[in-house]
Amino acid sequence: MEPGVDDEADRDAPHPSESDLPDPLDTPARIQEESWDNHACAADPDNEDGEEMDPAARRALAVRLAQLKQRAYGGIRGGGSGRGSGRTELVVHLSDQTLATGTGVLRVEQVGPALASQLGEFIGYGPYLVRPVIDLKKRIAVDAYEVPDRIRERVKLIHPFEQFPFGTAETSMSTDLDHIKPYDPTGPPEQTSTDNVIPLRRFSHRLKTHAGWRVRRTSDGALLWTSPHGFEFRVDHRGTHRIEDD
Repeated sequence: MEPGVDDEADRDAPHPSESDLPDPLDTPARIQEESWDNHACAADPDNEDGEEMDPAARRALAVRLAQLKQRAYGGIRGGGSGRGSGRTELVVHLSDQTLATGTGVLRVEQVGPALASQLGEFIGYGPYLVRPVIDLKKRIAVDAYEVPDRIRERVKLIHPFEQFPFGTAETSMSTDLDHIKPYDPTGPPEQTSTDNVIPLRRFSHRLKTHAGWRVRRTSDGALLWTSPHGFEFRVDHRGTHRIEDD
């Protein structure tokens, strides 16, 4: 669950506890700007857009991002999805520099664009939990048969609807997740992964398990289903397509 040694934000950066850079969620915008100026050099003066940062500013940014990332991962220890009654989940899209400095423009889902200084108006004054960004391209796997919440949530985002031919059931956190390659207790590790489980409603799950339906993943990531009578269907992001016989 913790950031690895290869994560860019953690490379060559001091431990997050050693950094006294401002927290954009705790510090008012004016203080953030002053603190940032004191801890990092300004952007390259030759660049009018301020996109390029000198080495000192870039290192300070990496330190701050490492601190934020460490806090985010540390807040989800012990499993679970982090949701509960009376809790609201707020999804914010912003750049790494805006996250570290507390200045710039961000976008709040179902709200629209806003200034970073307005983020406190959306989240209030706590308590709040900062959760790490979900990278859907990153493969997540475990050795157990049970599917943990972190894999379940990724599969839900990758496949908003069940992956059975002509399936219309919307994927939720309680939808059945089925192993494309059946789980083997004596087999290799990491059999339960984001690329080996797919969402199926209960009836479709029973058809695959007990009624002779078979499925395999193709080289381009689509699913190739074969019915008990030999009919084949391709399921991908465009829907279901019957594969006609030659």
